[in-house]
Amino acid sequence: MNEIDLSFAQAAVVMPKEHTKLRIIQVGAGGTGSFTALAIARLMYELKVAGKTAELLIIDPDRVESGNIPRSNFCAAEIGSYKAQSIAKRITLAWGIECHYANELFDADVHLKQSSGDYRALTVIVGCVDNHHARRQIHRAVEELQGYQSNDAPNIWWIDAGNGKFSGQILIGSMTKRIKAENHFVGSSICRSLPTPSLLHPDLLESEKKGRSTELEELSCPDRIRRGEQSLNVNQRVAVEIAEMLAEMFLARSLKRFATYFDLETGTCRSLYCTPDQVAAAVPKK
Repeated sequence: MNEIDLSFAQAAVVMPKEHTKLRIIQVGAGGTGSFTALAIARLMYELKVAGKTAELLIIDPDRVESGNIPRSNFCAAEIGSYKAQSIAKRITLAWGIECHYANELFDADVHLKQSSGDYRALTVIVGCVDNHHARRQIHRAVEELQGYQSNDAPNIWWIDAGNGKFSGQILIGSMTKRIKAENHFVGSSICRSLPTPSLLHPDLLESEKKGRSTELEELSCPDRIRRGEQSLNVNQRVAVEIAEMLAEMFLARSLKRFATYFDLETGTCRSLYCTPDQVAAAVPKK
């Protein structure tokens, strides 16, 4: 007889530190990022209505190409324009909310300068990138800004998104250092921190070793699409999962999961929930 999984019912709610401003930094505005930014804008609008302060910075050095359409959230009129700038302008015009952009690579020393000096702000880095170089930069940023003591409420969180042709994974965390799983929790009902995506999947920071995998990692989204390496709707699904995690965390205050994996081809989806047992099991042994 199969055991009933009670992980969700027993899971603690992720409770970020109290803050006066939420600062979301989205790294990447390509296939996933172009859909994610618009989903985040909707969340920010709801937060604004609720009297909360939030701002969004979109970072991407690339321009829109014809191959980005239609699997990315761009139209023909935007070909040749910077991705981050195009999305930011759309958000500002449509929603009237504060949205900044940087047409360059993510640099922790530059793009986190403001948030690191404001101790009342909470920063969330949303990684919509598909290479280990960018993830290493994000990992370093989180490592430098996280609290010095393991029981501190972190002032920075990292959501990482990745996808294959039909599948995707969405991970959220805040601590780059290994600590006892129970130290992430206050009692049985509150989760104050979580292992970062780089702790859950250390391979995110490493270059693929084998020929075909290395070749695919270097391909742009348009190239992957042309080669049939990316399905039509996978980017949108990843964006929805990111936005839902953020909405549960900051709007509904009900987030109980730290990892979600899905496969569009089989229609399956599973999540890992915020319990000491599942957190401990999710971090690979050294």
